[in-house]
Amino acid sequence: MFKKYFFSSLIIFFFLILVLISINSSLRRNLFDITVGFINSYYSIMVKRNLASQENVINSIKKVEQQINLTNFLTTKSKNTYTDDIYLNLYEIESYINSQVEIEYFSKVVKKLIDKDPNIYDAIVWNAKLMNYRSSEKDKIIYEINKAIELSPSRQIAYRFILDYLREKNDYQNFNLYCNKYHNSLLGGFKKKYQRSLFKGSYLTRFALQIGTDLDNIYIMESINLNKFQEYSFILTEPKDVLDLKIISNFLPGTLIEIDRIEITDINLENLIVPIDRTYLSSKSSFLLEFDNRLKIFTTNYEDEKVSIKLPKIYKDVNEIKILIKLSKANLTNSPKC
Repeated sequence: MFKKYFFSSLIIFFFLILVLISINSSLRRNLFDITVGFINSYYSIMVKRNLASQENVINSIKKVEQQINLTNFLTTKSKNTYTDDIYLNLYEIESYINSQVEIEYFSKVVKKLIDKDPNIYDAIVWNAKLMNYRSSEKDKIIYEINKAIELSPSRQIAYRFILDYLREKNDYQNFNLYCNKYHNSLLGGFKKKYQRSLFKGSYLTRFALQIGTDLDNIYIMESINLNKFQEYSFILTEPKDVLDLKIISNFLPGTLIEIDRIEITDINLENLIVPIDRTYLSSKSSFLLEFDNRLKIFTTNYEDEKVSIKLPKIYKDVNEIKILIKLSKANLTNSPKC
């Protein structure tokens, strides 16, 4: 009798859970997100663990193949919420590939992922790489990589591949063309999965200035230019006493920020130039490089960055701050201007 009641209660309990999930969209979404996170974390850990073992590459590729098959079963065979994490695992494996056997096996697995959605950035770049493995014609590879660059002109992955490829082919004309494209491309960007950002991702098109520590005193600036000094003017909503400034950005890794001048205007319309050499600069994760007595801030990741500027004194009743900044990109190779 006890067993009968126990199993009946258990069935009712699971039935109630199913009903609750079916009518509560928020709960259903949260459970799905937890499942996605668990699966992606498991395969990410297993790929990294296998890469550290003796039979590293083949076992890792097999794990990615399992991940693709499982996600196809759980969702659809087109692009889904698991796809970005699978690509991250592929990039992790790629640097360990050495033999032709590994290349061929790797290529077959990558092709499965490309077939899910051949028109996204990562799929196009990987397809160009596979074409190179298969010794496809140069013009076809260039055509393919151009499709990726058109989708996101400022992302670096496509440029890194095509520059290496063209250098190997001794095609210096196209090599210089893509160097120029890379250094002057402004649009596009990258949104890291699960990332929280003031700018919704990593882009070169805007940054912000924070006055002091008050989150209400953040002013976003757009209309950015590359490779030349440009003055950016921030008009405060009300006069402030200013000692600390923060330049907040989420520029793509490899961006160089050079601050030439800070000019402050008070309520009496008096313009004051802040001596840069008397300020104190620091950052959350970027590095400061010194060239010819000038400082350049070098960004390193896809997270929001805060460059803190401690002014030499408190400036009273400030209502406008102008900063002369040059934004540029670090080279991808040791070739001049590339």
